[in-house]
Amino acid sequence: MKLIKTAFASVALSLLAAPAMAEHPMDHSKMDHSKMDHSAHADMVAEPNTDADPAASAQTVTAKVNGLVCDFCAQAVRKVFKKQDAVESVNVDLDSGEIVLGLKAGATLDDETIGKLIRKSGYSLVSIDRGEGA
Repeated sequence: MKLIKTAFASVALSLLAAPAMAEHPMDHSKMDHSKMDHSAHADMVAEPNTDADPAASAQTVTAKVNGLVCDFCAQAVRKVFKKQDAVESVNVDLDSGEIVLGLKAGATLDDETIGKLIRKSGYSLVSIDRGEGA
């Protein structure tokens, strides 16, 4: 019974805290996330954004990025990339430090723009790999 009460309290607290966490309070454009201490939430796992199926996109682009270690990092990246008309889906893999972009059919996003958006999010680009979708 105590476990159920604890679980219920946890769910209720997370629902109450969700609006407060909707916006990340920090300006990522001026931060170097690779030097930040994320040990307090290093065990968090970001849920993949499944707004669209990347396999159905015309092209997928995988960007290897330094500094992606927490869910707030993933949210910041998703927010920046979802504003792009060419982007259909954004999946952030914290374990591998990769951002997988599903581009809309016929749409393109050049490497220079991807690099700028990653820097705007507060991270540094390591590499970009382009794969054709199904």
